[in-house]
Amino acid sequence: MAHSITIDSFGPLPVERPATVADLCALVTRTRAAKQGLYPVGGRTTLDIGLPPSKPGVACDTTALAGVIDYPARDMTITVRAGTTVAAVQAELAKEGQWLPVDVPSPEKATLGGAVAVNASGPRRLGYGTLRDYVIGISFVTDDGVEVKAGGRVVKNVAGYDLMKLQIGALGTLGVVTQLTLKVKPKPEAAASVVFGCDSASLADVLDLIAASKTRPVAVELLNQPAWRVGEVTGGLRPPLASEQEWTILVGFEEKPAAVRWQVSTLLDELKSAPVRGAVELPDTAFCTALTALQLRPESRFVGKLSVLPSKLADAVLKRPPGALIHAHALSGVIWSHGETLPEGATVRRGVGGSKSPAGWELMRHVKKTLDPDNVFNPGRLFGEV
Repeated sequence: MAHSITIDSFGPLPVERPATVADLCALVTRTRAAKQGLYPVGGRTTLDIGLPPSKPGVACDTTALAGVIDYPARDMTITVRAGTTVAAVQAELAKEGQWLPVDVPSPEKATLGGAVAVNASGPRRLGYGTLRDYVIGISFVTDDGVEVKAGGRVVKNVAGYDLMKLQIGALGTLGVVTQLTLKVKPKPEAAASVVFGCDSASLADVLDLIAASKTRPVAVELLNQPAWRVGEVTGGLRPPLASEQEWTILVGFEEKPAAVRWQVSTLLDELKSAPVRGAVELPDTAFCTALTALQLRPESRFVGKLSVLPSKLADAVLKRPPGALIHAHALSGVIWSHGETLPEGATVRRGVGGSKSPAGWELMRHVKKTLDPDNVFNPGRLFGEV
């Protein structure tokens, strides 16, 4: 275990690893009294998200705060400590034929608290939603060094302020999350995909066709040629796509076996009259894992995430410069761009210089000043100076 870390070239910061929530509360109290910053870290898979720290302090390793607290499988909820890895949560759920259908990069390292802090998601967000749809209870330590709770352990819970939504995607700037209750789903019995290619001139029409399909895919992913080449997107299988096709589209289905078979057959029929080439069936949805991992591609100097209206996605990806590596959650309107430059308005996932957060944070800045007036938690990381 490292005794210090560097965050975005800032540091080194000493690392403390509280063993209990009481230890964490004491650490927050000491840090605030010293007028320093507290930087929560978990699996350290997404430390390159956000701006550089703005003041000295300590890194708080949350991985000792791990483990399942309660798992009433019949209620389809689970309560776990925030330092638990996503893979460990999935392994526990799998014992009862259940899962959390949210794609998180490097799940064997990423902690659940960290995934909530960055609002991690991937291809399956189309069919299942994001973490905002699954967190029903949360506990976190405030700047007073006190653990507070919001939500509960049952799905039907409408009491009080929805502090859970504030913490999701807040990058740890509003407190240190200690515990989470999630609703979960039965794991699908079967999965399959359809993959095919198309050219730029036909891209918008093809995406419109998929959006109007009788089928209900859980993921529709769009890749340009550079993105298709860099990873084993189809688990080693190489469908006979024509080399001149500029775009590859993967459509995934997860359901009962009969429903999956019908949807694959229906989509293949719908594509027969479409301007596509090489449409074939794949036996799984492994591409979801591969494309989620692509978010962390270490060779990419700049990685940006851009959100647009799904109807405008084709226009947006076609404006990217040649050579950029593009993969997109096509019907969700989310574009991942890797290259030497980034689209205007993108949130920078990784980069050197420039802003890593978009404009328009005034409301969130006000929330930050209200809940953390001394700027203890992750100072500078999301909003810059507040």
